[in-house]
Amino acid sequence: MRTLSPAVLAAIVAIFLLAACGGGTTTPTGDTGKTVEPGPSAELPLWRYVNSGWVSPLDDQSANAFSRELRAVVITTAEEMDEFNRVVVSKRTNGTGATLSRPEFPGSVVLVAYLMWLPVQGDPLSVVGLKVNGNRAVVELELEEEPQGRAYAYLFAPMTMVTVDRSVFPDQGPIEFEFRLDEETVFTVTDNLE
Repeated sequence: MRTLSPAVLAAIVAIFLLAACGGGTTTPTGDTGKTVEPGPSAELPLWRYVNSGWVSPLDDQSANAFSRELRAVVITTAEEMDEFNRVVVSKRTNGTGATLSRPEFPGSVVLVAYLMWLPVQGDPLSVVGLKVNGNRAVVELELEEEPQGRAYAYLFAPMTMVTVDRSVFPDQGPIEFEFRLDEETVFTVTDNLE
């Protein structure tokens, strides 16, 4: 077995070091007095995820299997949350104990939207924007165009639920919440947040 001489080994190490350091020599430069400003940071959303999935509203006679109707609810108390859970039965939801405990009333406002009806597949409805301007709030929703997951034959309403801090909204007067999926699919709820 042949061994490498120390001179050959030192040359190989030197080549690797030069390659790693970029080779050549560098000249230190002085401070030019310029500071690099960080780019604009993305603002955190006003809402926090609570729950999503598929629901089946009870006793809703106005919608049929061919409907594409948006429904929304504004929840401000634990009693209203209990009532919502009684009349809108969750079928397949993705909330965890940590997310479901996020609404702390009376400091939170829960915004819920669901779209009747779609075949069950994936989790396609989500909140993507919230703008509050005086006594008007616009909640932007998005429906996944290509939902993932195994399709089921049942018709349920895809649902999303988020919480917003009460301090985001004005103290006086009713607030008009406009839930907007697209230009044609809009649902408005007016609530005093009391």
